[in-house]
Amino acid sequence: MVSKSKIASVGAVAAVTLGAGFVLQPVAQAEVPPVSAVVLSQGVTSAPFKIKADGDRKVLYRKAVVQPGASTGWHYHVGEEIAVIDSGTFTRIEGSDCSVREYGPGESLVEPVGPDTVHMGINNGTEPVELYVVDIIPKDATSPTVPAPDPGCDTSGAYAARGGE
Repeated sequence: MVSKSKIASVGAVAAVTLGAGFVLQPVAQAEVPPVSAVVLSQGVTSAPFKIKADGDRKVLYRKAVVQPGASTGWHYHVGEEIAVIDSGTFTRIEGSDCSVREYGPGESLVEPVGPDTVHMGINNGTEPVELYVVDIIPKDATSPTVPAPDPGCDTSGAYAARGGE
């Protein structure tokens, strides 16, 4: 750390070197806290869940963005996923019973694991949906999701907000 006397000495030398009437002022250093944290997003869920790890796991922390009119496509998860909706409205379609649920800012969802839990998400709105996501997946997994075939749900109602596509 540079002492104030060394800064003053440099200022005096600079004043002499640069000419009369100009004096360098020492710049105050901002204090940096030893530990800091910033909440990027938060949400509430009533979904019961457990995280079971039967081997080494990889933890992914992601910000996902779904543009207006876009969908995730039908897929399932290879490990646990917890997501917080930060902005926009995210429409989720459950493949097992074709049920539709919307999630807005401040809500969280917990995705089930496995090929019998096929689902997809859609952004029916006019602004991007932003989600903060934590995935806990097997260490050898190359992706947190696996594409899945369309389970036969009629998604026209889910796209109704976009003009019935």
